[in-house]
Amino acid sequence: MTADRGEPARVVWAIDLGGTNTKLGVVSADGRILAQAAFPTRPPRGGDDWANEAAAALRGLAQQARVAGIHALGIGAPGPLSVRQGVLTNPLPNLPGWQGYPICAALTARLGAPARLDNDANVAALAEHWLGAGRGVDNLIVLTLGTGIGSGIIAEGRLLHGFSDNAGELGHCSINYRGPRCVCGNRGCIELYASTDALVRRYRTNRRRAGRPLPPRADITPYAIYRAAQAGEAAAQETFAQTGRFLGMAIASFVHAFNPELVVLAGGVAQAAEFMLAATREVVFDRIYPDHKVGLRIEASPLGEAMGLLGAARLALTAP
Repeated sequence: MTADRGEPARVVWAIDLGGTNTKLGVVSADGRILAQAAFPTRPPRGGDDWANEAAAALRGLAQQARVAGIHALGIGAPGPLSVRQGVLTNPLPNLPGWQGYPICAALTARLGAPARLDNDANVAALAEHWLGAGRGVDNLIVLTLGTGIGSGIIAEGRLLHGFSDNAGELGHCSINYRGPRCVCGNRGCIELYASTDALVRRYRTNRRRAGRPLPPRADITPYAIYRAAQAGEAAAQETFAQTGRFLGMAIASFVHAFNPELVVLAGGVAQAAEFMLAATREVVFDRIYPDHKVGLRIEASPLGEAMGLLGAARLALTAP
């Protein structure tokens, strides 16, 4: 496989670092994942021990994919972090004890390839812009819906990083100034109304109101609620619709702030987009200026679980 002008095509390493699991891959310049693996992150062991395991796994993947001369490494990780310094500045609560860890320098020393770091939601936005719903769209917002709500913003074709590389914490924008206190210190953050924990709480409330018995707490997961919605359960369907309406309240403000052409819902909760999107769109289009409505789309991501690796690969492929 060759690139334009007869140059060898770039192949990169990619890491999707989470507080629970680390996903790794070898990815081609056209977005094919040539080899991939995963292992438990186990944050308490510390960054250096993790880096040793990650480097060994990446070397093994390169051999498995039968490629040599890896161009670079891209890392998507929980923030706050410093893109410029390649450091995890304060990645709590996901990676306790890793504050200030120089992850890029640590992996470059072990692998001999330049490493680039960015927030996991930012690399999700890169993936969408490259291969997902955002192809050909230069102004978009990606919301990753899970335990928290992450977000990546692409404005005029470029990631928005902000003064200290921490722009785009849209999950901590408030929709209720009298709402519950968030871990960030704010009140009424959208994360408190549209995360997986909020979804489960809302479902339990809706089941009680419908007079239906509650399953054991451990059995009430977002996926189980989704399956119940697919089976026609009204409480489950209303749970997703309510979540969609809360999201719509927040997205209306994001649209006024950034004037995107596209808002993409990604992550675990977004798998239930068929039960959320109609409610989200209705609220957004009811609350925004007419001029902001023109051409605006709100869609679910088509990339699934590959998003993190593909975004990290894109980060590496755009390295100088």
